[in-house]
Amino acid sequence: MRAVAARWVVLELLHPIPSLLTTVAAMGFAWIFGIGPGDPRFWSIAAIMLLVQFSISALNEWADAELDQKAGRQRPIPIGLVSRGAALTVAVACAVGAFLLCLLSNLGTFALLLVGLGTALGWAYDLWLKTTPLSFVPFALAFPLMPFWVGVLAGRPLTSLVILFLGGSPLAIAIHLADAIPDRDRDRAAGLTTLAVVLGKPAGEMAAVGLLLIGSLVSLVLLIRRGQPSIALISVVAVVASGVVVGLGSQADRFSAVLGKWIVIAGAALAALPLVLSARGR
Repeated sequence: MRAVAARWVVLELLHPIPSLLTTVAAMGFAWIFGIGPGDPRFWSIAAIMLLVQFSISALNEWADAELDQKAGRQRPIPIGLVSRGAALTVAVACAVGAFLLCLLSNLGTFALLLVGLGTALGWAYDLWLKTTPLSFVPFALAFPLMPFWVGVLAGRPLTSLVILFLGGSPLAIAIHLADAIPDRDRDRAAGLTTLAVVLGKPAGEMAAVGLLLIGSLVSLVLLIRRGQPSIALISVVAVVASGVVVGLGSQADRFSAVLGKWIVIAGAALAALPLVLSARGR
């Protein structure tokens, strides 16, 4: 059992669960944009996204090693299962692997530049922005950048893909805030000045609600323009917003904050779907 636990801790260097979930999301976007499993680009998208996520994750562990050690966290570097040098090597190797695979797959120069931009945003978050009030910037840009990249590979016009940023950026920031709020007190005690810490309570909670509603409003406008004015969807968004207020703001315990976090994530995922379907142009 100890050996299994140790191997899992080593794998934590790559943040396997969020990395795989992000990759699955990219594959889902590819399918929506008409790039299916029978298309070699489908598997290239999956492999490139996984490598980029592994690179960002390993660099995050490298950057946080000293802080994790001071906090006594059971992370692979502080407990001696992986050296900082090895983590940095993995981060660089995975990034290089993603770029090489993009070139070998003949995805085009623009697609390669977008992969580089996405990786750079993740690295900037790890190295500089994570502990600052600007921690939201990489999320605001990188989250909608993923379906934008897939849409470019699918040959969609850039004008139809801009909507992904218009609605996706506020949704991404809402997710970032909701994810940071449960750890806000601990981050403040550690001297960090993330956006959630700077906003405090209840401003952070209300900002997450407001951003979720902005992104949802963009999605609703798209549905109405497509001749799909859905009272049910409006009701769902209202329920989600109310749930966020209750989950994040009514109680001070961590459980409520974590519950609110997942409500925001679920609401953002619901609101993001019309954005992608609209960008698909079908």
